[in-house]
Amino acid sequence: MAISPELRPLRVNMVELLRQPGAERSSSASVDPDVLGCIVAEGQASLRGPIEVAIHAVSGTDEVEVDCVIEAAWIGDCRRCLAPVSGVETIRVVEHFRPAVASRDAGQRDDADVIAVEGDQIDLVPTVRETVMIELPMAPLCSPDCAGICPICGTDRNSAPCGCSVEIRDERWAALDSLRLDE
Repeated sequence: MAISPELRPLRVNMVELLRQPGAERSSSASVDPDVLGCIVAEGQASLRGPIEVAIHAVSGTDEVEVDCVIEAAWIGDCRRCLAPVSGVETIRVVEHFRPAVASRDAGQRDDADVIAVEGDQIDLVPTVRETVMIELPMAPLCSPDCAGICPICGTDRNSAPCGCSVEIRDERWAALDSLRLDE
């Protein structure tokens, strides 16, 4: 299967690294989110610009440790006041990879922390895609203390107080309002 030239840097030659335990390889890539296959959910922040990936791979005796630093710029609307917000998520991911054939031949049991790789190449595309999609803000905030929009008059309470009385009342319990207990 042919791989997009833009995604080629997200492949690491595992066989070459395993020939020399302790060998290191570093690379970086700037990948368009559409080429990577990132799909944003409704209401989630959108990716803005390319995703930057820095890769550092180190071989051990029978596995390769890959350390990725992923930077993804995003833009969205504040979930409380609807003001535009943006940011950059910086995520570090460390994964361990082992040839699937070597694991089966050596009779090693499956290790949940080690990913078995069929073939010679470690494909980091799924790892980068999933990490970005998980870490992208689902409902961004302009600030942690955002007051939001008044549900009565629609005023942005971050810029001006509105004076509306917002009382949350459950009419099912209204009959208890007149109840007075003797002490």
